[in-house]
Amino acid sequence: SSGSSSSKSSNSPSRTPQEEEEEVIEEVIEEESNAQNTPSITTYSTYTPNGEPLPLSSSQNYGGKQLTDSEMHKRSLRFVSPGAAKRSTNDAMEADLQIAQQYQELGKALKLKGDYAGAVMELMKSLKIRKRVIGNEHPDTASSYYELGVCHCQAQNYEQSLTELKRALTLGRIVWGRTHEDTACTYFQLGIVLNAMGDYDRGIRELRKALQIFEANLGKDHEATARTLHHIGDAFAGKNDTTGALIHYGKAFTIQAAKLGRHNPQTLETFRKIEHHMRKPGD
Repeated sequence: SSGSSSSKSSNSPSRTPQEEEEEVIEEVIEEESNAQNTPSITTYSTYTPNGEPLPLSSSQNYGGKQLTDSEMHKRSLRFVSPGAAKRSTNDAMEADLQIAQQYQELGKALKLKGDYAGAVMELMKSLKIRKRVIGNEHPDTASSYYELGVCHCQAQNYEQSLTELKRALTLGRIVWGRTHEDTACTYFQLGIVLNAMGDYDRGIRELRKALQIFEANLGKDHEATARTLHHIGDAFAGKNDTTGALIHYGKAFTIQAAKLGRHNPQTLETFRKIEHHMRKPGD
């Protein structure tokens, strides 16, 4: 039987997949027939469509050949339907993405505790998995860049924050859309970073882009709108433009007092800034 198998293999270099499958099935059946005359113990993991078992052991003898684990794997794949293989791949991808989400949540938790180095490490793990599994142009990948940007901002690593947020924005405008709330959040965070770097004109420009989207999607009296107006006021204050600062602080305060209440921390923060700028000498 060994010579017969060799002859088939050498004389048929261009066999069709169906012919190859039939040959493998014949070899399995032949091996099982031989095994009846030679008592042995064999462990099986799965069965072929014809009910023939496929052994787990890598030392099984097929047509007089000792199969390695790799050869055994290749033979077993011939009996796996394309649908089953696709489901297996999808399950593996889903598991990887769940791990990526866990890394991101851990990173955000560490960021809240002030462990920015640890947070960046976990967020980078999340990003690496997402880029490998779903690629760059995906909302979750853009979200990873955004979270890294926020973390670097809070750690006062402004240059790195700017880099990550620009990556998030570039992808976000593609995968979220130019008028999506997540795109607005990225413009908003860019504005905060630019303000922190003292680049107030660019900060105002990015914050106004965020403001336009928030007003269109959430309304002119939404908390996000008020918060954006507040930071635009900060930018004008940084430019020593008291009038511009008071106008935007005033708009923010009106919304916050109505929506959050006069004793809310955000409302009180805006009020203190209004009071400060109204008392500035020479204004």
